[in-house]
Amino acid sequence: MVSEIELIILIKEGNIQAFDQFYKQNWRALYQMAYRSTCSQEDAKDLVQTVFINLWNCRYNLEPERYNASYLFRMLKNNIINFYKQDSARKKRLEKLLQFDNADQYTNEDSLIAKELSVVIEGEIKELPRKMQEVFILSRHQNLSVNEISETLNITPRTVKNQLSNALKILRTKLGMF
Repeated sequence: MVSEIELIILIKEGNIQAFDQFYKQNWRALYQMAYRSTCSQEDAKDLVQTVFINLWNCRYNLEPERYNASYLFRMLKNNIINFYKQDSARKKRLEKLLQFDNADQYTNEDSLIAKELSVVIEGEIKELPRKMQEVFILSRHQNLSVNEISETLNITPRTVKNQLSNALKILRTKLGMF
């Protein structure tokens, strides 16, 4: 049997049979490590294949005297790290895409509901007693404060608060279905 160092020397020379033997000797241990890290047979196989492809592609740069068994495991570990980085980036892009899809989907529906609700609310506001209607419109549509409404309508701030409170109770009751 040929040692791993001798196989590395032969691989460096481009010997495909030596590479095949090296592959058969090391594949299972790398696969098991990759599978434990990914819990996926397909991903584990792909990661291990990448290690051996990279090894073959850089065979002319191998230094047999510096090679040791942990070399392959370091390569695999780096591949696993890159795999998870890419997977994380893929998941983020997918989430953004799904959010974009959902935003469009709900925007049209929400817009329609908002328009319907706005029409119903305006109709209910018109049904409020005149003074209460004025107070509510000044507060909600013109964004005036309680004190500003009090001065504008020449009524006490307490009356403005009561009118707003009553208007909101009435509207909540009538709009309960929404």
